Amino acid sequence: MAHTREAQAAKIVRWFTKIAIIGIFTVVGWLPKFTGNAGPLVEKLDGFGGQTAVYGIAAAEAIAIVLLLIPKTAFFGAVLAIVLMIGAIGSHVAGPVGIEGDFLGVFVAAIIAFVAAGVNAFLEWKRTAGSAAPIAT
Repeated sequence: MAHTREAQAAKIVRWFTKIAIIGIFTVVGWLPKFTGNAGPLVEKLDGFGGQTAVYGIAAAEAIAIVLLLIPKTAFFGAVLAIVLMIGAIGSHVAGPVGIEGDFLGVFVAAIIAFVAAGVNAFLEWKRTAGSAAPIAT
């Protein structure tokens, strides 16, 4: 009985974190980047490829979303999200983007997505690792 409750709780947390990652990647990620609403980011990344870099990041975010939604590849989607958020956080803290103005909110969203992706990767790994106490899908 306790195992069933644990499995159900893990399933809920796993899906909650997926939804958080997908929501953040959509609202502040690929959608504004592909629709041309990421002008300030393009300017900040001008010395690093500008619009081409923004399109590349957007494509990687879209790929992470697709991977997260497919049960067999969800772990890899979470790992890709972690890598993307390490890059995002790094570009805010030590890179060209910074945390001034509107970029502060994006920075906070990157931290939330990073934590959600870490939790999700762990839970997806536990689900697929075939452990003695597997987590329900």
